[in-house]
Amino acid sequence: MAKSNNIETRYLETEEYSLWDTFVDQSKDGTIFHKTNWLRTFADWQHLKLCVAGCFKGTELTGGMAFTWKKKFGIIPVMQQPVKTPFFSPVIANSQTGYLSKIESQLNATLNSLIDFLSSEFKLLQIQFPPSFSDIRTFLWKDFESSVHYTYLTAIQQLEDLISVYDPSVRRQIKKGGEQNYSLYKDNSREFIEAAWELEQKSFKRQQLDMQYATNEDFVSFIELLAEQESAQTYTIKFEDRAIASQIVLLDNAKKSSYYWLAGVDNRYLSTGLNQLLLHKILTDLQDRGYQLFDFVGAGTKTIAKYKSTFNFPLVPMYSVRKAGTLVKFGLTVKKFIQ
Repeated sequence: MAKSNNIETRYLETEEYSLWDTFVDQSKDGTIFHKTNWLRTFADWQHLKLCVAGCFKGTELTGGMAFTWKKKFGIIPVMQQPVKTPFFSPVIANSQTGYLSKIESQLNATLNSLIDFLSSEFKLLQIQFPPSFSDIRTFLWKDFESSVHYTYLTAIQQLEDLISVYDPSVRRQIKKGGEQNYSLYKDNSREFIEAAWELEQKSFKRQQLDMQYATNEDFVSFIELLAEQESAQTYTIKFEDRAIASQIVLLDNAKKSSYYWLAGVDNRYLSTGLNQLLLHKILTDLQDRGYQLFDFVGAGTKTIAKYKSTFNFPLVPMYSVRKAGTLVKFGLTVKKFIQ
């Protein structure tokens, strides 16, 4: 337990996790990725432990962080961001004042207490903020290293003529795809979830990337669970009686936000225009369902960013911070030397 500026930080008990998840829904910076259900599932897959540190002013929850961790080299406790989890960061209560100085003071007080608490528990702190969280100065003042990352996102409800926003090359591909004899499915059944898994496997192999973060069965079960909670939608295009493009979009219903979470395409059909057509159909469906925000979830890989940029959504920065203790730095140096 740590106390700073009348803010006390402690671990939440398991029975208090619902309090945290509700808090995430109410905070402007909270997302589906900050919730305990999400982190617990990935913790199980990756053999990580889940904790929630809550910051309290009296009985009022002012902020905190749900996170996963492990013991590096078997002995050193470090925070570990799960794969397929784009945001891994503190969540802060919305301020009730309009004075910027007070907003900053409240933010700093909560973050100072949280950082002091986590620093006493872990030898490596690593945090990836969502685009909405832009003031990371508290971390910089505590000597964290920082990095900038990017994503493409847009307020899709403000785009009256969606297709006119895209590059001409994308519009031509969409037109070409529309002329194909295809079938579009919006279906979370096992058949289509497994197809999404296989198509992403093919996409990752084509890019010489490793995607093995879970077994097929675990993945299907997870998406089925999200679908039951109305938090995921699987979209698939079939052509010549086979699934050739698939995307799973995560749905944050509390915020009416949507996330381009998983995508795969059979490269033999890249020239058909069906992949671009699928994304256009998805964006149109999300508009019709009242979702306000669409996040491409990253633009850091050159080839993937080039594809995403053709849809002409604004490029937005987001930040990460990291602080490693002496033991971690030494261990990583030794490991690198041995390799």
